[in-house]
Amino acid sequence: MRHKILLFALLLTLLPTIGTSTALATSAPFNRGFNLTGWLQSSGPRAVHFTRFGLQDLRHIQALGADVVRLPINLHAMAGPAPDYALDPLFLFFLDQIVDWCDELGLHLILDNHTFDVDTNTDPQIGQILVPVWRQLAARYEGRSERLYYEVLNEPHGIADAAWNSIQQEVIDAIRQVNVHHVIVVGPAEWNSYNNLDAMPRYADDKLLYTFHFYDPFLFTHQGASWVNPSMVPVAGIPFPFDAERMPEMPAALASTWAGSAYSSYRTEGTLERVDRLLDIASRFAQERDVPIFCGEFGVYIPNSPSEDRLRWYEAVRLGLEARGIAWTTWDYKGGFGLFKRGSDELFAHDLNLPLLRALGLNTPLQSPFERRPLTAGFALYEDFIGPRVTASSWSGVGEVDYFWEGEPSAGRYCIRW
Repeated sequence: MRHKILLFALLLTLLPTIGTSTALATSAPFNRGFNLTGWLQSSGPRAVHFTRFGLQDLRHIQALGADVVRLPINLHAMAGPAPDYALDPLFLFFLDQIVDWCDELGLHLILDNHTFDVDTNTDPQIGQILVPVWRQLAARYEGRSERLYYEVLNEPHGIADAAWNSIQQEVIDAIRQVNVHHVIVVGPAEWNSYNNLDAMPRYADDKLLYTFHFYDPFLFTHQGASWVNPSMVPVAGIPFPFDAERMPEMPAALASTWAGSAYSSYRTEGTLERVDRLLDIASRFAQERDVPIFCGEFGVYIPNSPSEDRLRWYEAVRLGLEARGIAWTTWDYKGGFGLFKRGSDELFAHDLNLPLLRALGLNTPLQSPFERRPLTAGFALYEDFIGPRVTASSWSGVGEVDYFWEGEPSAGRYCIRW
């Protein structure tokens, strides 16, 4: 019996390395972190508020053991009209604040141009706005810490590889005209797919960081998602890895769609081995090109996914990435793919999903039951933007509310005008 136990222990020791690449990808300058969604992804600068995230959230992220934040920005909505596409001063005021905070904390910060619509193909003329907006940002932050990164565009799709590669080269050239210090994050077409990494050229720039996204198997990670076509709202309870006894029936409405095909092939696609094989594609690219790479997004939508299976997927992907020396930022920190308990108020001291943090190899801060009690100290209502304990609402009956009026501030730069 003792020999069997020793053999079993040896197998457990070897298990994490089975099927993984033996060589490591070239390392990114950071290790792990999160996407901060819904902060600067607004319809314009005046719709931005610091009530969703602020300095304290960045401190919390650091306390979890993260060293990088990917900041999705609806960048083109922050710019004026053609041909200059001048970036709005209010947006730059906001962004300066976030850059300052991350610099103060020593966090790496990726400015992710998340001007993105899942239903709209990337415009072949998008370079006309990409070039001027990135030239402006790169010039503005030329003297800042090298922990700042510029990600050209999130998930270009519906555009040929050659066309996208050419546009991305134009952006690289424009940035380098004003800024030679900062790393530029570049990614492939087809939704930043690992399968399209090889279609990218060997860009002649030694300060590039390559990115890809990972959501496989998609049937599992996006069950319940309403924004995909066809809608996956009726998909629920998909296990990971595949388990025939727990596999739900295919919704009849999806039978003749790609989702129906995904159901049929899930027996072979919903496995740990396949996750390993797909991660190897990105790892091989980085090794063969000798370039640094990171996974900018990976995650599982919460509402319809079984909790234990979700944990298994996160742990498998995280271990697979780290075994290959690939840095990562999960999608996302709060929200439908986030780190907090299902249906909670997402309060750091009370609602963190500790098993998920352990699956991601992160720190697990002490949690306490939430108690509703009066505040004993004052707090800011407004300091050039609405305070974190205040809810912004623009309904005014008649007229309008401007949260960033420069006319008569009693202190600071802005005030509220109704």
